[in-house]
Amino acid sequence: MRRRAVNIQEVKRKIEGLRGKNLQLAVNKGRNQIVRLDGQIVDLFPYVFTFRSGEDLVSFSYSDIICGDIRIGYSG
Repeated sequence: MRRRAVNIQEVKRKIEGLRGKNLQLAVNKGRNQIVRLDGQIVDLFPYVFTFRSGEDLVSFSYSDIICGDIRIGYSG
């Protein structure tokens, strides 16, 4: 089934609502490599957001979420 079209502004609003909460990101690195990160969204910028996982601080593009390269879930 086809997914509903999502725009960047809608993704930014959803990410802003998740800021500071404990999350789990599943990042598709290609070639069947999925990396799971537990942490929190730290900052939001016009084209990217930053995610802190332990000592690591990584940045992701909002378009990565639209393309399905990143899946966000709540960390339990």
